[in-house]
Amino acid sequence: MAATTGEPTHKVFWSLAESHIRQAHRVYKSTQSLSSAAANKEWKKHVIAGISSLYGLLRLCETPRDQAKYFGTNLAIGPDTESKTRLRIAQILADWTDDKEEEEERQLTRALMSVPSGDAYINTRYMIVATQCRRFMRRNELIWAEQKLKWALADAQQRGQHHWVHHFALDLARMYLDKGDGQSASSVLQTLVIYAQRMGDTFGMAVALIQLLAIATQTRNWLAADSLLGSLDSLAGDLAMAGVPQLWTRFWVLKAGAMHCRGRLAEAQEACNHARQSLMEWQGVFARQLAANCASDGGSVLVASGRCIRGWSYYEAHAWVMLMSSYVVRDHTYEPALRFLGLALEGVARGETDGVASQLQPLKLHIFLRMADLCIAAQSMSEAKHALDQALAISTNSGSFWRNSRDAVVLRWAMYLHRTGHSPEAMDAYRCVMRSRHEDLRFAAQINLVVLQLVGTSMESRQTLRSAVAGLVQPVEALPNGPHESVRRALLELVQGIETEEPVKSKTHLLACLKMSTDIADTVLQGWTLCLLATLVLPAGQYEQAMRMCAAGQNIAQSANDPLQKAAAIGILSQVEHAVGDPDRRAKLLEIDQQCLEQFNLRIQD
Repeated sequence: MAATTGEPTHKVFWSLAESHIRQAHRVYKSTQSLSSAAANKEWKKHVIAGISSLYGLLRLCETPRDQAKYFGTNLAIGPDTESKTRLRIAQILADWTDDKEEEEERQLTRALMSVPSGDAYINTRYMIVATQCRRFMRRNELIWAEQKLKWALADAQQRGQHHWVHHFALDLARMYLDKGDGQSASSVLQTLVIYAQRMGDTFGMAVALIQLLAIATQTRNWLAADSLLGSLDSLAGDLAMAGVPQLWTRFWVLKAGAMHCRGRLAEAQEACNHARQSLMEWQGVFARQLAANCASDGGSVLVASGRCIRGWSYYEAHAWVMLMSSYVVRDHTYEPALRFLGLALEGVARGETDGVASQLQPLKLHIFLRMADLCIAAQSMSEAKHALDQALAISTNSGSFWRNSRDAVVLRWAMYLHRTGHSPEAMDAYRCVMRSRHEDLRFAAQINLVVLQLVGTSMESRQTLRSAVAGLVQPVEALPNGPHESVRRALLELVQGIETEEPVKSKTHLLACLKMSTDIADTVLQGWTLCLLATLVLPAGQYEQAMRMCAAGQNIAQSANDPLQKAAAIGILSQVEHAVGDPDRRAKLLEIDQQCLEQFNLRIQD
């Protein structure tokens, strides 16, 4: 039939294989929730049929003399058909099987060996190399991946293959980030920016700049982030950038993250609004791709300016936009933040149904950890426990992912134990996190452990406690200026104010904490500091000042719906009324105080 229609024979086989794989995707999506043997058998049947078609084509490539014997003529088969077919077999095995790694490796090796020499087939060769590198990274064989990518990048530069230079440079930078080597990743991307600028490649420049912005935000290099934001803003009006919502969705999410970390909430909210708008545009593009059956890996392959760039899938972008939106709402607006997180989980669920679950596991964990943070802050302990259970239940094929995320999960678990009165278990968990390589997690564990030792039932010796607090002073003083660092300084001042037994020193530390928490709009820290200051001025007979501080703390607690902080403020007010001789007013306050404590106890019950 191929000979009569004039269509090359290998394309008929390829088309047949792809139709089976598309059918496998459809069956998998429709039966994924069933998880039955019959449902699995159905989609596996189509995968086997697709691979069998490709193996059948390989037999024709390997035995050309049999073509005339069986078909009466030599079939129209392209010179690089064998290598492309072996590559596709390897890709299908990687996507659909867990126990065929040796066969996948064999097909990739033979695919590379069978590529004809010459520049006409260089794209086929590079596609195989790129797939090999992704396999190395998937198996965490990063040394092999680095060597192969460096060779491919140098070869593509020498041959003037600009698209492949861009592709291999991005993969090399991603590999360095997986290793935790942000400096090498930045160096590769900066070289790529210069190369793209020299070639007049605006699109390639924007992609590399956005990757650099992600690294600068992650490392809190705000000077570099400002420069990159300026460069990207100047590209926003470029005609070459129009119609690429995938690119700009990520840009706006990163900008929102950078502004949020620096305490510029209004700018972060504006960036999130732009991100949601870009996401809506992307949704339209993605819907058209789905209708045409040309959406690859959940829309993660962006085709623009004559090249394919692998980035976020649509589902990842949707979840990231909603997750970032939950961060930029004001801290006391608990319900709106949870609504955004619910939307993020909906995006993850749709992606899992569409077969991109492995890409979404780290993001899913971030969402549940954010949910746990919100619920712990709002003292909704049942919801916090549920979010933590979900985070603990998440599994992944990559062992390195769980090792890197374990300390973040354990920290939240320690905070949950701390706030539900399980002090010994919380202390053990905090000490575990204090061994983390991640500086933020380590500091959070240290400061929480000190607070627990100060106010918990298991009080350690005063000297040990002073040593623990003193150990925090020097690292915090060495921090640069910024909102994130100001939170640390404010927390340290608070702990020092509680720890010291000298009223004057205590008041000095607490006033410093109050100023910093006011500057960075941390209302929770502000409210507790006001309550502690009120307890200091009350013994000195400064009743009016104590009442003003408690009233301010009570207002903050009321707006944040925090019954424990409200109980603390009202409890101190009752002491003021006792001191000024108003027993009726004191009795009413004590009754309200008891109601707040009961409300808090109800919240923390599971």
